[in-house]
Amino acid sequence: MKSLRATGKAGLKNEDVPLVVDVDGTLVGTDLLVEGSLRLLASSPWRFLRSAAKGHRGRAALKREVMEAVALSPQSLVLNPAVVEVVESAKRAGRQIWLASGADELAVEPLARHIGADGFLASDGKRNLVGNAKAEALVERFGEGGFDYVGNSRQDLAVWLHARRAVAVGASTGLRRRILSLDPEARFCAGMESRRDYVRALRPHQWVKNALVFVPAAASHAVSVDPYLAAAVAFVLLSLIASSGYVVNDMLDIAYDRGHPSKRRRPFAAGKVRFLPMLAIGISLGVAGVGASFLVSTALGTCAVLYLGLAVCYSLWLKRAVVVDVIVLASLYVVRLVAGGVAAGVVVSPWLLAFSMFLFVSLAIVKRRKELADVAEGRQQSILGRAYVADDVNVMTTFGAASAMGAVIVLALYVQSPEVAIRYGQPDLLWLACPLFLFWLGRLLLLASRGDMDDDPVLFAIRDRTSWVTGLLLLAVVAMAL
Repeated sequence: MKSLRATGKAGLKNEDVPLVVDVDGTLVGTDLLVEGSLRLLASSPWRFLRSAAKGHRGRAALKREVMEAVALSPQSLVLNPAVVEVVESAKRAGRQIWLASGADELAVEPLARHIGADGFLASDGKRNLVGNAKAEALVERFGEGGFDYVGNSRQDLAVWLHARRAVAVGASTGLRRRILSLDPEARFCAGMESRRDYVRALRPHQWVKNALVFVPAAASHAVSVDPYLAAAVAFVLLSLIASSGYVVNDMLDIAYDRGHPSKRRRPFAAGKVRFLPMLAIGISLGVAGVGASFLVSTALGTCAVLYLGLAVCYSLWLKRAVVVDVIVLASLYVVRLVAGGVAAGVVVSPWLLAFSMFLFVSLAIVKRRKELADVAEGRQQSILGRAYVADDVNVMTTFGAASAMGAVIVLALYVQSPEVAIRYGQPDLLWLACPLFLFWLGRLLLLASRGDMDDDPVLFAIRDRTSWVTGLLLLAVVAMAL
């Protein structure tokens, strides 16, 4: 092969040799078939199933089926800056730019126009242009050693074997050795993915919400260590399951997240992780979390299944149903409380469940209210992937305030209930908790209406100094009432 490169093509000037660029994982940070399938699943699950059922006709036919159902505009894709620079440098040198991709031509053609390529080769619904098939097409078009090729995977070794020069993107150590054995002068570019982004995709910062599992034991005034250790086990298992749900949610939300001012930085939306390996990790975490929960107890396993089921249904359908979405989000918090009670062997008070439902519906509405404020002030055109419109802002504000008031009313009724008189030495002091909650919830609603809050009110509260002060005052009230 080295002799082939040394003869016949040796007289070509660099500007006479076209630069051929792969698409999936090279120019684009993701796989277009997988991304198209996810977008189809998110927008029309039933059509996705019909398309997947036609997969027996071959991979090329499946790619065509998906791309006919989903329009992947180049503007909605994330391009690798390092590869874009290689392309622009070749253009400045007067070289032709071609795309050669296993993705369907319905997606590759607009991408080729977008980057100003001179031509493209792609799968056409019958031929799957990957590996040897791509190599044969390129040799037929440009001749042996008549092109430089930019790729990223082991499948591209078949193409690099016939290229004049190899340019590899994000290659592993083993792949680098294979490439250098074919072309000692090969160039290497950085890929978009990193191990850190794989961890970020699990959203470990969201695990703090699972601390709710400790509330039932604390609310029952448990003094022994055992209930809290059992709740800690539930915390770990729910964190695994929650990460599984976040992976599914963020994979399905990529199209919407890329249009969001802050969510576009999420690893999936930014093209920083590969879909299939991350999906395998997400499924593994979900299965492990649910399986281990059943090993602890059937009741905890049931809570785990309910939590994961709600999370997946939310990602697939329920997030696009007005009002239902905030109720489901609140229900996920309530399930955490129930799981904590089950794990600790504590009966969760109906008062706590009612208070929590109203409270977390209010917080979920604060989240939507903040997004509606962004729309009203022009920071977003609409709430992508949701059924709300800008005119809903007043109704949602009222709904959120009513839910907050409902939570405080439940708390007030609990303060004067017989249970409080039994558990607390000075129960009247608990009345002080009502104005504290009114202040905190009212402030969150106000900040959301001004657009001065992060996308998640719970995480905002964790970082907010005023929320910490309010929380400490609430703890002081409870301590004095004991």
